[in-house]
Amino acid sequence: MAKFYTSDIHAFHKKIVSFTNRGAETTQENHEVWLAKLWNSQVGHGDLTYILGDVSFGDYKSTKLFLQFLNGQKIIIKGNHDRREDLDKLVKDGVIAAWYEYKEIKIMDKSVVLFHFPISSWHKQSYGSWHLHGHSHGNFNGQGKILDVGIDSSYNHFGQHKLFSEEDIDEIMSLKDRFVADNHRSQT
Repeated sequence: MAKFYTSDIHAFHKKIVSFTNRGAETTQENHEVWLAKLWNSQVGHGDLTYILGDVSFGDYKSTKLFLQFLNGQKIIIKGNHDRREDLDKLVKDGVIAAWYEYKEIKIMDKSVVLFHFPISSWHKQSYGSWHLHGHSHGNFNGQGKILDVGIDSSYNHFGQHKLFSEEDIDEIMSLKDRFVADNHRSQT
């Protein structure tokens, strides 16, 4: 099972193509079809994707149908445009596996903090943990082992829109220095 990471899909947002770099690959009228093709070209039926917020601006029915068309299991980290009631229904209806406000996981034996918003100080940061976020559409570059895994950020990193694989994240993080923003001394 492969694992992927993305955020800020903004399905059914009426102006997202003009607000972002997506116009290089799609039009507003074709946005949801483009997103689904992009997703399904990377994610297989047995794979897992973490969506770090801002999934859809559509109503529940539209959002449910859209997510059902996307391959693999989905876990959502709630973004500022995601509605709790809809997320709860998506879990109840078996469309997503779970949703969280904040989650800690492991990627290649590294501790990783998942949160929609970029934060400057996160759990185990002084030990080299990573922080994956969304929200900024590729416009925020924090210090340390922090990465915007949004669909628009991938365009900045790879010259194309795609979901981040664990290998992509590991490669990018290997080029970043550890930074400690709080009063804990840096661990070597």
